[in-house]
Amino acid sequence: MSLSKPEEQLAYELSCPICLQLFSDPLVLPCGHNYCRSCIGKSVVIKEQTPPRCPECREEYQGFESLQRNFKLCSIIEGYRATAPQLDWQPDTVGGEVCCDHCIDERLAAVKTCLQCEVSLCSRHLQRHNEKEAFRAHAVVEPLKELGMKACATHRRPFEYFCSNDMTLMCSTCFIEGHHYDHDVLTFSAAEQEMRAALESRSKVVSFRLKITESVLQKTAEEQGASEAIGDKLVNKAVAIMDSMAALVDRYRERLHVLLEEERSLRRQSWQYGLNALEEQQQQLVEVQRNAEQVLSETDPCVFIHRFMQIENKLKEVTTGNFPSVVPLKAPLNTKRLQAGLKTQDFRSEMIPLLNSLHILLNPLDLTFNLCTAHQNLIVSNDLRTVKYSPSKQSYAEHPERFTSAPQILCSQGFSSGEHIWVVEMGPGSMWSMGVCYKSILRRGDHSRLGHNSVSWRLQWKNNKLTVCQSSCNVALGEITNHPLRIEIALDYEAGTLIFHNTKGHREHLHTFRVVFKEPVYPAFSIHSNTQESWITLHSGM
Repeated sequence: MSLSKPEEQLAYELSCPICLQLFSDPLVLPCGHNYCRSCIGKSVVIKEQTPPRCPECREEYQGFESLQRNFKLCSIIEGYRATAPQLDWQPDTVGGEVCCDHCIDERLAAVKTCLQCEVSLCSRHLQRHNEKEAFRAHAVVEPLKELGMKACATHRRPFEYFCSNDMTLMCSTCFIEGHHYDHDVLTFSAAEQEMRAALESRSKVVSFRLKITESVLQKTAEEQGASEAIGDKLVNKAVAIMDSMAALVDRYRERLHVLLEEERSLRRQSWQYGLNALEEQQQQLVEVQRNAEQVLSETDPCVFIHRFMQIENKLKEVTTGNFPSVVPLKAPLNTKRLQAGLKTQDFRSEMIPLLNSLHILLNPLDLTFNLCTAHQNLIVSNDLRTVKYSPSKQSYAEHPERFTSAPQILCSQGFSSGEHIWVVEMGPGSMWSMGVCYKSILRRGDHSRLGHNSVSWRLQWKNNKLTVCQSSCNVALGEITNHPLRIEIALDYEAGTLIFHNTKGHREHLHTFRVVFKEPVYPAFSIHSNTQESWITLHSGM
């Protein structure tokens, strides 16, 4: 055993040669060797020699009862325990091999480990170990790196049994003593077989759970990435809309500055004109006053009368004409001219769609189709956002709200107040109808079709013609510039308006219904074509 530190050397010197632990109640033999009371007592019982001999020098002594306690050594042990921790020695290793504990100068590899002495020995020290008669019965095994793993600390014998009740290892002596008499005791091979089977079974469970956890983590990472991508896309769209709004405001602000400058110039000209008129009248009054004073200073009657007649007309003109009593004010701001020049209606018509777009983007309606209302020729997607026409009838359960005549479907969500906007996309080859209706609409017969009653309002694209219908009054709309593939529907319940816009390409107003709504209204749809592209999808955002 390598003792590289003074503390380790001291602990070694204060350890019992039998148990290799610090002396516990040490007894001194006549030869001078010291042992723990319990260790030397067990040695006497096991050897049954008469007289007993010292385990180290083999000198005889009178008996266990004649041994005296080593009080000096007891004091040293107590002092050491108080000032230094107990060291738990482990065999030294070189290059992964266990070294001999007795070799000091040259570290040789151990060939055996004595479980009772708890030392690893090279071939030379093993020979010396076996030369001592008392050590020949010791159990020696292959070199151990951890001495406490394969030997019983109580009996210094190798472990051979396992108690499943106490989950402890036992040597043969432990088993014979019967402390685990009524317990489930297994041999090492049986215990290993059971534990290995249990470990393999649990390893499979761990492996299965690990795969599930990794799958969930991967899915979570993918969903997080998709969610972040959607969030980034939404933010970019919102920023783009805000930039458009800012550009629109900047353009009209610039136009307003130009108009205000023009208006200010006109008002300034008007005010300057009045001021010039006042200044001219002032000059006339000053001139007339000076002439009048000159005439009044004339003493010759004939000359006075003659000069009076010369200024009489001018004097009458300035004394009887219009006389401004106040300073001329600037002309009031001509707001009507400003409104006409600024084209505020154009500003309103350009800003409202941007505001609506931003509102839809940040406050999307979560509309879904009501499967209980779907006609049997309509197939609804799992997320309840897309409906397709199918030539074959679906095996839907009977329901009082299901349409049975026209291929129609309603949304689950209804509106009884407020302003709402939703966006619908259609297949390029589909013919369709869309609008709103009361829940009280008929589900069977000709009057169950959208627009052909007093409780529904619909826009229809069929045979390349766009029509609107209300109370069976079908009206064809004028030519449209773009094939309607994406429709924005805006409902203002209190104002009683239902507005349709084509948003595919250039935004285009299609139609506005004006109604006094009396019941909650539900978005309603119908598909009139049976091609593969005959579908309608609800969008929760722009």
